[in-house]
This record gives sequence, structure tokens and C-alpha cells, in this order.
Amino acid sequence: MQFPFNGEAALPASTTNLPGLVPDGREPSTGSTHALREIWASAYRSRFWIIGIFAACIALSIVAALLTTRLYQAVASVEVRQEAAKVLGTEADQEQSASTDAERFLQTQLDIVRSRGVAEAVAEREGLFNGDGFLKAMGLNDEDAAVPAGMTPREAHRDRVLKLLRGGMSVRYTGTTRIATISFTSPDPRLSARIANAFADAYIRSNLSRKAGASVYALDFLRGQLDEAQARLAKSEQAVVDYGRRTRIVDAGNAAGSGGSSDSSARPQSLITAQLVQLNQAYSTAISERIEAQQKWDQIARLPPLSTPDVLTNNAVQLLLEKRADIQSQYQQQLITRQEDYPTVAAAKAQLRELDRQIGALAGNIRNGIRNASQIAQARERQLSGEIDKLKNSTLSEQNQGIELSILRREADTNRQQYEALLRRFNSLNAESGIQTNNLSVVDRANVPDRSSWPKLSLNLALALILGMLLSALFVFLREQLFSAIRTPDEVRSGTGLAVLGVVPSSDTPDEDLEDPKSFQSDAYSSVRTSLSLLSPNGVPATMMFTSTQQGEGKSTACRALALSLSRLGRRVIVIDADLRRPNVHRLFGESNRQGLSNLLSGQIGREQAIRSSADGRIDFVVAGDIPPNPTELVNSPQMVSLLRDLRETYDAVLVDSAPVLGLADAVILSSEVEATVYVIESGRNPVRQVQASLSRLAQGGGTIVGAILVKFDPGRFGYGYGTEYGYSYDYADHSK
Repeated sequence: MQFPFNGEAALPASTTNLPGLVPDGREPSTGSTHALREIWASAYRSRFWIIGIFAACIALSIVAALLTTRLYQAVASVEVRQEAAKVLGTEADQEQSASTDAERFLQTQLDIVRSRGVAEAVAEREGLFNGDGFLKAMGLNDEDAAVPAGMTPREAHRDRVLKLLRGGMSVRYTGTTRIATISFTSPDPRLSARIANAFADAYIRSNLSRKAGASVYALDFLRGQLDEAQARLAKSEQAVVDYGRRTRIVDAGNAAGSGGSSDSSARPQSLITAQLVQLNQAYSTAISERIEAQQKWDQIARLPPLSTPDVLTNNAVQLLLEKRADIQSQYQQQLITRQEDYPTVAAAKAQLRELDRQIGALAGNIRNGIRNASQIAQARERQLSGEIDKLKNSTLSEQNQGIELSILRREADTNRQQYEALLRRFNSLNAESGIQTNNLSVVDRANVPDRSSWPKLSLNLALALILGMLLSALFVFLREQLFSAIRTPDEVRSGTGLAVLGVVPSSDTPDEDLEDPKSFQSDAYSSVRTSLSLLSPNGVPATMMFTSTQQGEGKSTACRALALSLSRLGRRVIVIDADLRRPNVHRLFGESNRQGLSNLLSGQIGREQAIRSSADGRIDFVVAGDIPPNPTELVNSPQMVSLLRDLRETYDAVLVDSAPVLGLADAVILSSEVEATVYVIESGRNPVRQVQASLSRLAQGGGTIVGAILVKFDPGRFGYGYGTEYGYSYDYADHSK
């Protein structure tokens, strides 16, 4: 066996702190080992409650399993393919759009199975709306059910049937496959199988019906759209013809093409446009001819007539010039031999004059022809320019009309394209509507289950264990929070801030153990004595008071035990019972409670009469005496101070057993009249807040609290192994001792 705690010296400096509110410098343990140990200790202290909670949860789960109606679940499986079998090539477009959102498609199929429409189809096909047989099979009595407001009894009956169907049915996918399992749960196994198969069949029929309905609806819709498109096309084409007739715009593109060009934009679109194009071409030619004629005339206007190239190159002029040259030659020869008045000479001269006149007249005519050609070219240019100006106004007006005509033509072309697209789609859908493909197929039909699916005893037990753990944890937490008490030395340090002078183990026979110097109790108080002797260089304080939070914690026993320990060292010790309300020292020493402290302080007896000795003569003590009506006044009297001062001169240690702190002022007063106050704490009895409040009162009274003694400590009872089992022992020669 081991000694529980070897004692710690409490320094006076640490005792000046506010007890219970300011720690003494020691940080509480926060390690994981400490936390686990605290959790285990808390659970151990509530072990009987925890066992009861677990037993109650398990019992309730078993009772619930025995009393719950047995339910049977039948399961049917359906394969859900995202795409149906391809018959026409046009299905590919539909499949491609669906494959991009497979997960949403599968979830949609599950919602379809859960829909009210499928449930109604199952109820109608299985005749569940007829009578109340289905409701009774599901454990309901339709006669006792109330009819909701606003509904007829028949509607209420149908609503209850549908709610039971949808509530008992469940559908889900198995893993990553596309197999949907449709299950139905009911008290009747045959009914479960029948309804599960009915849901699978109704789901497939609903899928086919929706596809057929969609095809019929699409055909009707497209047929209506075709009629509207055809009417719009006819109307737009008639509008083009009417507008052309009203504006008299004639398309002359085919008759006035530009050299057979294939570009339709280069061809005129009306007669006015064609005329304007022709006039533009003629006007360009007239300008070229006018420029050419004007240049030609400007070149010859200042030249002599016979110097004009056109005159010189004229055949008639050239013949006349040649003839004149011959006559001129003859005339010159005749002048050599004859006179000018000679008839032949005169005739030759007259011919020359006639030829000059003819040549001049012909040259003048040629020059006039060139000038007239220039004037004519100018006049033609002016005429064509005037005609073009007139046609421009007509063309601009016609262009405005042509824009409106183009708009009407484009509208007609658009309507024609829409009509052709709708016609192609109608023909394609009409071909598809005759082919019904289905992407659903039954894999396994539901069989009649041979065992119930609910209740499951193993699941109930597992839930009971989980619930028991949660309730136990909650109970332990609330109990520790609401009824937290100081149990261990660590909690003394962390909760009060006091140094631990010693830890005294619990004992069934404390009086006998204290008389044995080798008992655990005696060893524990020897450790307390050692801790007190280290408080100051002078050793154990001369006057010490023992107090506690409340009555019955063991402060009187601790006071007597410390007196025994000091007396074994040869010290002169006196114990004073200052608890004038519930005295206990006289019982510990086996004496009567007469002629004690109260009588001494009130002056009824002398000091020698009040002091008694123990049976062995090692310890002197003063009992409390008669219970006075005013204990606080006696404790706070000058006589008490004088008594302690006088006894201090006579004895090595004066130990005062005071009243508890909680609710009384005696201990607070005495703590200021002694050198040291020892606080006794019973393990597992006092809440931390009570101890802190008591220590605060002592500190306010001016007392010096040197430390605490943890008494009645039993680690095993509180769930602490604590590593401090009482393993230290003495070997006797006589084992009977």
C-alpha cells in the first residue's frame, strides 16, 4: 500500500492571496491525461445512474420491438435508361441534350415515381378506392377518421388512401447504377408485394403515356403552327404583288440584264431604272462625242480653209485641186505666147476662178459641217442631261417604293423559310409518333417477403445504446455542473487557491487509527504536521484555528489528530473547543461538556478549572462548556484574546477548534486572533462556490489561511486511481498486529 499524499509546504506569502478567488500560483493541470481522468472519474461517480439509464433504454427498446406492429417490405427493381432505343435518326438530338444532365434526369425520375399521379394510377388499377379494405390492411379505421373541412367523405377517403400509398412507398437508386428499387411497406406481406409491383407497372405506363401524349401534343401544335405559317406566307406574297401593282413597279431585270451577268444586284429592278441606265450610257457617249467634236472644231477654227486636214483629205477637194493645177499649168504656158485677153487664156483664167470658188465653197461647207457637228453634240448632251434629271426624280420616288417592296419580299421569304422548317419538323415528328420507345424496364418483380423488415431488434438495441450514451453524458454533465464538489487535491488547489497541507484517507474507525502511530491516518497527519512546520523558520505556528465550511466535515477530528502528532514529538499541546454552538471536543476525549470555555470567558470559573488533561496525560484540552446564548460575543471578547496570549506562553501549540464558517461569524472573528488558520475540507461534500464564499469571509476578517487539509479522501469511491493507492505498509514481526 502507498501513502496517498506526502504533504506540501504552504508559504505564508501564498496565503495572503484572496482565498478561493486568486490562485496560489499553481496552474491546474490541463493535459489530455488529466482531462480523460476527470471524465472517467465523473462517469465513475455516476456509474449506478449510468447503468440505470442504459438498462432503461435497452428495456424500452425491447418493449418497443415487442409491441410494435410487424411490417413487411417488398422490393421491385426497374432499370432507368436515360435514352430510349433509336429507331429514327432524329432521336439523337433529343438524347444529346439529356446526356448533359444525367443526375438531374435520374432525380426527376425518382420524383415521378413519388408523384401523386402515379399513386392515383396504382389506387385506380388495384381498386384501393373501393371500400376500406386497404385502410384496414394498413391498420387504420376509416370510420373513426374525421372528414376535413371543405372535403366530402369520398374525397377524404381518397386522400387517406393516397397518403398511405405515398407514405408506405419508397424509391431510391442502388449505388452508382441506374437500377431504381421501388419498395412498399405494410403489415400484410402479400399486399406489400402487390403494391410494389403496381407502382413499377404504373411508373412504366406513365412514362409511355407521357411520351405518347407529348407526341400528340407536338403534332397538334405543329399542325396549328403550319396553318398559321401558311396563312402568313400567302398573305405576305399577296402583299408583294398588290404593292407592285399599286405602284406599277415592273421588274425589268430579265429584259435589261447587263450582258448576261449572273449578279442580280447589277440588273435594274424596274422600267424607270432601266431607262435611267440607258440614258446614263447614252449621256456618257454624248459627252465623249461632244468633247471630241469640240476639240476638232477648236483645232481648225483658226486655220485657213485649205489648211484644214478634213478639207485636204476630202476627195472632191483633191480632184478640184488637181484639175486647177492642170488648168493653172495650161494658163501659164499660154501666157508665155499669148496675151491675157486671148480667148483661150481668158477662158483658162475663168476656169481657174471657177475652180477657186468651188474649192472655197467646198472647204467652207466642210468647216461648217465640223462646227455643226460640235453644236449638235452639245445640243444632244444638253438634251440627255435634261432627260436624266427628269428620270432621277422618278427614280428617287421609285426607290422609296422599292424599299417598301424589298421589306415585303423579305417578310415573304422569312415566312417561306419558317413554313418549310415547320413542314420538315412536322413530317419528322409524324414519322416518329408511330414508334413508341421506352427507356424503362422491370428487372425484378417484387416477391412476397418471408420475414418482417420492422422492427429490427439489433437496430433498436443500437439506438438504445446511442440514446443511453447521450442521456448518460447529459446526466453526468448536468450533475457535475449542478452538484460540483471538491474531491481531490488538484480540485482544492484549482478551486480555492490554497496549498494542500495534507490528504487524510477515509477510515471506518478513525479513533482507533489515530491511536496507532503507524496507521494511514496517523501518517497523513504527520505529513500535515511536517507541512505546518515548514511555514516559517520557527516551525509550527503557536496558535492555530481549525475550521470548515459546514458542520460534520471532520475539523474537530483533524484538530485532535494534529495534537496527537505534535504530542508524539514531545510538544506541549492544548486543544480549545471554541465551537460554542455544537461542541465536539469533549466527545473525542471522552469527557463531559461542563465547566469549559464559555464558563471561563464569562468569569464563572478560573483557568485551572477549565483546563483538563487526556487519559494518557499528553494533551491538555478545554471543552466548550455550557451552551451560551451569545457565542459570538464571548468569542469576540477581550477575555478570549487574553486567554490565547496566556496559553501561548505556556504551551508550544494552541489548537482552537472553531465553529464552521458558513452562516456564522465565530470563525471569522477567531481567525484574526490566531497566527494561522487551517481549513478542513471533506472530500466530495462541499460545492466549490460554498468553499470559495467561506474563504472569502475568512479573508475579509483578516485571518491568515495557511492551507487546507483534505479529509475522508477515497480515490476509488470518486473514480480516481490517482496513482496514489495506499500501498505503503509496515511489516510486523507479529502478523496478528
